[in-house]
Amino acid sequence: MKGKLARGEIWPLPGGGAAEEIVAVAQELQMDFCFFDHFPGAPGKAHTAGLTAGAVVNGPWQRWMIEVGWEEAMLQIGRGADEASRGLERTTKLARREIAAWAAAGVDMILLADDVAYAGGPYMSPGQLEKFLLPLYQTLSAEVKATGATVGFHTDGRVNAILPLLEQADFQFYSLEPEGTDPIRAWSLLKSAVPLLSGLPAAWLAPGGFLPTREGKILREWRAAGPLTVTSACGLYHAEAKNALREIYQWLDQENNF
Repeated sequence: MKGKLARGEIWPLPGGGAAEEIVAVAQELQMDFCFFDHFPGAPGKAHTAGLTAGAVVNGPWQRWMIEVGWEEAMLQIGRGADEASRGLERTTKLARREIAAWAAAGVDMILLADDVAYAGGPYMSPGQLEKFLLPLYQTLSAEVKATGATVGFHTDGRVNAILPLLEQADFQFYSLEPEGTDPIRAWSLLKSAVPLLSGLPAAWLAPGGFLPTREGKILREWRAAGPLTVTSACGLYHAEAKNALREIYQWLDQENNF
């Protein structure tokens, strides 16, 4: 990562939020970085405010699944259809164009977001992921690095079965749902101390969802185990989340571990 990134949010505000609004919240909560998912001029606004700027780019699976529908995508992957490969290659080109545009705008980090798992596990077998998606991830990861930006990967769900494969794409950080695969388990599967931007389960950002004597103990253990940047994997998706995040930051300051 570029510098010591301690705090920030990966997802925009409820309803998206204009770049100015996202930057304003990041400044209010004394964040180090913020992420955007649309233009124009977002990285420049973050840089002017002294923030590192990230961009969320949907991956090939996410784009193709939206295009053809979840059931059809799963059927084609299950059959090993050439049509699936062609569709994913086409949506990879769309992701590449978006990455190039963000790089030209001066973004510091790019997060490839591809929800390939759910609470019960991955949508596809490790073999299917290796065949259909891993080569595309390797290409996209290399292209982001060639721009000078830092590249990460996000997926929802429990990724225990596929995380060792994802490591072959050489992502430099991960955003994972700790409810599915907690940081300590993730580092064990990756067999390396890759930075994780995912220390806050969604429930902790609900009113009363974080208590120092309960969730605080868990977060302390996670942060002691490896390079964990305190952020959610779901974003500030409801009105109370910002205040809950502020309280967690205040507790972390008291811990004096930054």
